[in-house]
Amino acid sequence: MLPRLLLPLLLCSLLACARSQSLPPQNDPPPEPCPFVYVYAPGNYIVDIAGGDQVILDPGVQEFELFCSPGEARAAVTEAVRQGAAPEGDWRIYRLAGDLEDLAQPLPQRRYVLRRMAQIVDWVTEI
Repeated sequence: MLPRLLLPLLLCSLLACARSQSLPPQNDPPPEPCPFVYVYAPGNYIVDIAGGDQVILDPGVQEFELFCSPGEARAAVTEAVRQGAAPEGDWRIYRLAGDLEDLAQPLPQRRYVLRRMAQIVDWVTEI
């Protein structure tokens, strides 16, 4: 008698598993559109860029947060220094080759980090 009662329970659990697996996967929301991507990094990269060298950021070495405007990047590095998450120093804002959709790994709270190596193409002159 007991095996006959277990059979319907087993079938129900198998059907529940099959239904949950057939649901479409939840995708992360696409990154917000922005024409240029900015990052903060040490100021000495300016010398290399001005000299015609390629400067490549590698997310395997360090995490680089990405921003859609130079102002957002400057505010973030200022706050990181204030909180002690980044050391005092000559931090500059740079523009990367590529767009947010191509370069960004989304994080919670509408934040993005660099997901692949990217070239710095220019620095931002701040007033």
